[in-house]
Amino acid sequence: MFKNLMLYRLSPEWPASAAQWEEAIANEPFVECSATQQKSTGWVPPRGQEHGALVETVDGQWIARFAIETKAVPADAIRDRTQKAVEEIEKTTGRKPGKKELRDLKDDALIALLPQAFPRRSQVTVWIEPTQRWLVMDVGAQGKADELITSLVRVAGKGFGVGLLQTATSPQAAMAAWLADAEGDALPHAFNIERECELKGSGDEPAVVKFTRHPLQTDEVRQHIAEGKLPTKLALGWAGRVGFMLTQALQLKKIAFQEGVFEEGAKSKDDDRFDADVALSTGELSGLITDLIDALGGEADPTAVTDQAPAAAPAATAERPALATAGADDDGPPF
Repeated sequence: MFKNLMLYRLSPEWPASAAQWEEAIANEPFVECSATQQKSTGWVPPRGQEHGALVETVDGQWIARFAIETKAVPADAIRDRTQKAVEEIEKTTGRKPGKKELRDLKDDALIALLPQAFPRRSQVTVWIEPTQRWLVMDVGAQGKADELITSLVRVAGKGFGVGLLQTATSPQAAMAAWLADAEGDALPHAFNIERECELKGSGDEPAVVKFTRHPLQTDEVRQHIAEGKLPTKLALGWAGRVGFMLTQALQLKKIAFQEGVFEEGAKSKDDDRFDADVALSTGELSGLITDLIDALGGEADPTAVTDQAPAAAPAATAERPALATAGADDDGPPF
């Protein structure tokens, strides 16, 4: 069910129940792109059933799903149609279009071609652990995560705050220490280093070294670390049950549950299968995330999410987007 994870922390003041969460996101249901619309976003039933609930509760965990639909028109098609319009103007008026008119012609070409474009839809599964106040997204692209957070800020109402989970030790510093340790004592016992990583140097044109299907606890890797190259991602295993790639931005990618973890769920069907998959995957990942936070020195400050000034939408940086909060004057359900 989960392939890539981004970890967020919800504010302590967040009072919502699953019913309030459902009421809030129901304000932005997903609607397919219209004929001349390039993008549409909104919330869909996580079970995939038409008119189903937008929030499902399984073993105390809340699951929602955010849909993003886009329609793209090839640049060549827009250019060709625009050129034909330009030639027609030159032929009938004897003049060349100015810059503003040319922009308008390109916009007209796009609008004319959009109804013929095929829509592409992707979905982001959202898992809320209400006890820990985690908001976890199954997403690998920061842009999609930002769109989802922006939607939550719009509908959440007063008191809502969310920010990326921060640890006392940065993932990059911890990964470097684990790889540099010749004795293997630095890595917590629940984890093991697998056979893939990327090391990156500093400077304007940094050297990049990638290891794939290669032992990493070697003198060669330690020498790269000693020379100043730092890990940007490292493959790890947890408890012999889950494999994943940890990134310097505290993202978990390429999540793979080991054989046997989902045997119970495989025997279920339809709704029972959904419930089993949610229960098993969130149960395993809850343990993994807890151990990973501990391995990184614990959370830097679990309450820091409330200390920021209100913002209308999350402000993204290259790796760690800022806190997003709903302002005190926002309308919407008490979220």
